[in-house]
Amino acid sequence: MPYLRVANVQDGFLNLDEIKNVLATEREVERYALRKGDVLLTEGGDPDKLGRGAVWSGALSECIHQNHVFRVRIDSRIILPEYAIAVLSSSYGKRYFLKAAKQTTGIASINRTQLAAFPMPLAPLDTQKRYASVVSAAGLVEGRLLVAANEAERLVDSLAQRAFRGEL
Repeated sequence: MPYLRVANVQDGFLNLDEIKNVLATEREVERYALRKGDVLLTEGGDPDKLGRGAVWSGALSECIHQNHVFRVRIDSRIILPEYAIAVLSSSYGKRYFLKAAKQTTGIASINRTQLAAFPMPLAPLDTQKRYASVVSAAGLVEGRLLVAANEAERLVDSLAQRAFRGEL
């Protein structure tokens, strides 16, 4: 079964370049299964990485998560996952996690009780929807820019190769 590790959960996005597989019982699959819209947060690590997270987009049809990754299911009639992750990842959220965390030798960690106690400020749902729309549009622009940057890099490499061969 594919599973997400702490290394996959970055601040605001999921790095899916390397997905590991693990043997899992039916009970573990049921307990750790991811659904589109799940908010994923890291349990601990370096203090600056504490509580980093992203929203699961459903990129894989079946996937579970490591027990060091918190999965939060949100009632989207009250709060949108994109808004929740923005608040959790903000300086406000980071301050809360650092204050609530247990810290030992440069490692900080939070537990489910501390996560559940997070004082989430709620914006009106319409405001959250506008925010999610802007985030989505920005993500599309970012994707196009990455494609263009990769194409430009490929063209520069091609020109350099032609120049070294004396074809220019």
